[in-house]
Amino acid sequence: MRASLLRLLVLLAVWGLAAAVAGALHLLARLPVFAGPLLIASLTAGFSVALTRVNGLKAAVLALSPRTILALHLIRFIGAYFLWLHTQGRMPAEFAHRAGWGDIVAAAGALGLLCWPEGASFRRILFWWNLVGAADLVLAVGTAGWLTVTRPGSMIEITQLPLALIPLWAVPVLFASHIVLYRAWRDQGRSTAA
Repeated sequence: MRASLLRLLVLLAVWGLAAAVAGALHLLARLPVFAGPLLIASLTAGFSVALTRVNGLKAAVLALSPRTILALHLIRFIGAYFLWLHTQGRMPAEFAHRAGWGDIVAAAGALGLLCWPEGASFRRILFWWNLVGAADLVLAVGTAGWLTVTRPGSMIEITQLPLALIPLWAVPVLFASHIVLYRAWRDQGRSTAA
């Protein structure tokens, strides 16, 4: 179990390093308009499938508690930075407000759940938080993709460091964690019912 967790952490670190290099080289900005959203969707789908199908990764994820996974979502307070960038004229209002406030709500919900006691109410709130958090990511990526197509250059901040880490690393990891949390919620419900 420990070796599986170490492999997962190494994978995430190497992936994060590769995303940082891509951001430093402005690779997202050099892609054709539709390639960026397609790349993000592919990374998200690939990582999500790997966590449920690759035995070593699956074992590592099963070893993590829902609270550990929830703690990862505290990074979504980055939404406040999106709002600040908008006030500086460096990010479109549509993205800053949708992704910014959505991420702040998701992070605050994760923080609240981290403090919530175990039990049936925790499970109910986790389900709804998970749904809202995943929807926020879909909305943010969709908005960024739409703005990239309709207003080329408007999302330039997200193509360079430090923000390039969000589409190239954080979004796929966070979305996959929503799937993992849903599966854990579903499996716990089945075992409770049995």
